[in-house]
Amino acid sequence: MKKRNPFIPKAPHHLYIGLFILFLAWTMKDYSYYHPLCDILTVIGAFITIDDVVEHTVTADTPLRLLFDKIIVPLLRKMKLMK
Repeated sequence: MKKRNPFIPKAPHHLYIGLFILFLAWTMKDYSYYHPLCDILTVIGAFITIDDVVEHTVTADTPLRLLFDKIIVPLLRKMKLMK
């Protein structure tokens, strides 16, 4: 288990992205034709927000970090898009 990452308030954390997505979903909930998109954005925003909170309070090994390190980076390296 890795040590937690320090939280620096003005750094570009994905906490802010998750909260923005949650805010966007909240603004769309009054319109019936946006309900499926609103539900999807709510789940994504909540997941991103919770992931960042876990990253800075409990451990640096979060689901998004593991997904990126184990699947996305090797795939990009295999496609020679990343060193």
